[in-house]
Amino acid sequence: AFLTNNEAFDEPTIDVYFTITELLSNAQDEAHFHALQNPNLSPSQRAALYFQKGTSDGESSVDPSRMMLYLQGGPGFGCASPVSGLSLASSSSSWAAAVLLGGKVSNADGKSFQRIVLMDQRGTGRSSAICKQQLVKMFPDLFLLDKKKEGKGKVVGEEFGGDSDARMMLVQARQQKALKEATDYLSLFRADSIVRDAEWIRESLANPFPSVNDDGNDDAAVNGPQPWGGALGQSFGGFCLMTYLSSIQNPPELVYFTGGIAPMNTPVGEVYDRLWLRVRERSWKYYEQYPGDVATVKKIVRKLLAHENSADPIILPSGGILTARRFLQIGLGLGGSPGTSFANMHSVINSAFVNEDSDEISNAFLKTIDYEQSFDDAPLYFLLHESIYADGEGATQWAANQSYEGHVKANSEFDYRVTSEEDNSNPTLFFGEMVFPFMAHDFSELSNSGMRTLSEALAEKSDWLPLFDETNMRTALVHKKKSRAAAACYYDDMYVDFECAMKLVQRGCPLEGVKVYVTNEYQHSGLRDDGANIINKLAAMSKNRLHVPS
Repeated sequence: AFLTNNEAFDEPTIDVYFTITELLSNAQDEAHFHALQNPNLSPSQRAALYFQKGTSDGESSVDPSRMMLYLQGGPGFGCASPVSGLSLASSSSSWAAAVLLGGKVSNADGKSFQRIVLMDQRGTGRSSAICKQQLVKMFPDLFLLDKKKEGKGKVVGEEFGGDSDARMMLVQARQQKALKEATDYLSLFRADSIVRDAEWIRESLANPFPSVNDDGNDDAAVNGPQPWGGALGQSFGGFCLMTYLSSIQNPPELVYFTGGIAPMNTPVGEVYDRLWLRVRERSWKYYEQYPGDVATVKKIVRKLLAHENSADPIILPSGGILTARRFLQIGLGLGGSPGTSFANMHSVINSAFVNEDSDEISNAFLKTIDYEQSFDDAPLYFLLHESIYADGEGATQWAANQSYEGHVKANSEFDYRVTSEEDNSNPTLFFGEMVFPFMAHDFSELSNSGMRTLSEALAEKSDWLPLFDETNMRTALVHKKKSRAAAACYYDDMYVDFECAMKLVQRGCPLEGVKVYVTNEYQHSGLRDDGANIINKLAAMSKNRLHVPS
């Protein structure tokens, strides 16, 4: 059933951080902005001051119909911020600039958007961010067995007294209880909860000081729904928009997907079977651009395998272990534009050795690997990534790893241990957007008993709640037409399966009402590479100003 806009925000349980981006058009605006920066203001005082400012056309200071919500990709990473991540230098410098400055993107009533809301999805950025340090504080019993390994206790459970068997039984019981609590807690960090957070933000901006009229009703409820004027979902953010259309009675009036149509109705195993084939294709593309790296990558893998086999692992500055399999995870970046992502990978790979004639791994390379692989800082990606495909009952069971083992068994081309040999004619394939159980060994902040046990419990969890509702999506897009939608679908997208997306936008399917712009001009990073052009095109499509598809 639909959640009404009021039911969606009954009991907030975590902090959610968001940034409002708007134009400062005159000296009065600038003075108001600087007043908001007063460090002596409490959050409630700052909010009250913000809402005191009216707009030049006399409308409500914050009108949801003139706001666009942005949902970033992930899961597990915070939202880009203006200036550092979204240039507003000119109307063509970013999608955000096009929305606020360009004049071609307007709401359903033809009015310009006044504000963009950038939300750190729960568990990321400043929104009750999930990290190992925080999990240890919240669920200390889950990490009881780690204390001995870290030298923080002489005997595991000695603080509980009794003989060793009794202590261990108590430790295990407490750990199991904490494991259940932590698993239940992290289950609340998926798209269904993110959507409810967005509704909380919208309501707090639209109705910051709720009042009751003479009939005892909330004035906002009497005035009718006030949905977002627009929403843009990049990658996983688009998955969240599909959940929005599935669960909120009054979803955003304009919905834009960029590389973000989830493979709904596709089994998680098939999702990864298909993904491995796309990663192979991108690996080939990379080697076509940098053929000299075929030999270099083989040399790196052989070197790392030798260290693994000799029980003399290469330790990264973070304390993690650089294994061959971890190194190949740099392929996560293959899905960006070749001019940037490929060039960055080439630079990393060619910094591996102290010099061309040496087989000694360079310190600079080790530091770069730590920087490029941020899973230690954002463990939510590791813990919950596969769950974004868990739409209802059924465990994911490390689906990417199972798929990999199946591909290796069927075709040795996928086996890096084989292809890294000097006399093997195949290039060594990279890994892509996947998580693996071995990460709880190779990454410092993901390792030890507590994190490993938690990751296994989430992989085995089978009672996930549904994320998508076909009937409700069609109600919003086709039958009641509460939302108009357009999507940019990238034909060669490594991360989001093109064919699975196309199945959903056909007549009679869940996303029938979505107008689709299909292109192979961009990779998954299209919104970052040419965001202004893409959002302008989608806006025109959604309002029938541009007849795409033709």
